[in-house]
Amino acid sequence: MTASAEKGRTQAYERLRRLLFLVPFVSKNPGRSVDEVAKAVGVSKEELLEELDLLTLVGRPPFQPDDFIDIYVEDDRVFLHLNQRLSAPPRLTAAEGVALAAAAALLKPSAGGALASALARLEKVLPPQAVQRYREMSRQLDVATEAPDSIAVLTQAIVEHRELSLEYSGLGKGEHERRRVRPLELFSHRGQWYLSAFCLTRQGQRFFRVDRIGAVELLAERFTPSTDAPPRALPGTGEIEKPVKVRFSPELAPYQQERFGEAAVTQDDGSVVVTVPGDSERWLTRWVLSFGGNATVTDPPWAIRAVAQAASASLRSD
Repeated sequence: MTASAEKGRTQAYERLRRLLFLVPFVSKNPGRSVDEVAKAVGVSKEELLEELDLLTLVGRPPFQPDDFIDIYVEDDRVFLHLNQRLSAPPRLTAAEGVALAAAAALLKPSAGGALASALARLEKVLPPQAVQRYREMSRQLDVATEAPDSIAVLTQAIVEHRELSLEYSGLGKGEHERRRVRPLELFSHRGQWYLSAFCLTRQGQRFFRVDRIGAVELLAERFTPSTDAPPRALPGTGEIEKPVKVRFSPELAPYQQERFGEAAVTQDDGSVVVTVPGDSERWLTRWVLSFGGNATVTDPPWAIRAVAQAASASLRSD
């Protein structure tokens, strides 16, 4: 992860920490002066007022002010009123609980912090009939955000517009091949990191899976990125070499039709079947299992077996 990305994540975490502290503090201490609240939060008066403005927009789309939290300043004193619907713990579904856990885990809460404490209590507020389902779905979470070590030098080459010499092993090839490239972009897609680059060796734009890149050498030669290059297509969005058919239940059919468009084929029972790439078994199994039984692989046999084995393994683990 680059220094700027790490800084951005840290700033986002710190702001969330302030907001999570601010609401209960003002609720328990109504009428405190702006200066007192700012000191308690650890920010300047101007920064506190910005945070108060943000809190007024907490709600449901289209995020009308004061939907859930009515926080305001009157006579230089801070007051807060919560919507009465927040006076009791929410009744979450298993899927909603997992979504909250995944979002919180990405922030990497510190031990003993407010967010870590909330995560520990999450299972306790679920309805009894949803607890087991929540545990099963939680085991399928993959919130690892760590990138390969080579990301640092690849990022440097992109920022400085410098050519790279790298060893690359393509799909099905046992040995690395030396390539000279002009790196353009790094991105994560379906659980894999990719480098988009113009390959001088092959004279064309290519995608390189970062986990298949061996030794990397940062060269002195610089280049000017093209401004009229066509937008990149994500790996696997062209002709599918290892197609896998997945059937989604009628309950999820509208969402998949919106996502896949005409590629989602409606069945007689209201379900839909979509065809997705099976070039990454790890991604495929996690993606299918994330729908919690509402998605079923129907073809080919190897994909059916892979998902079944992953489901069995998750149920055996605790």
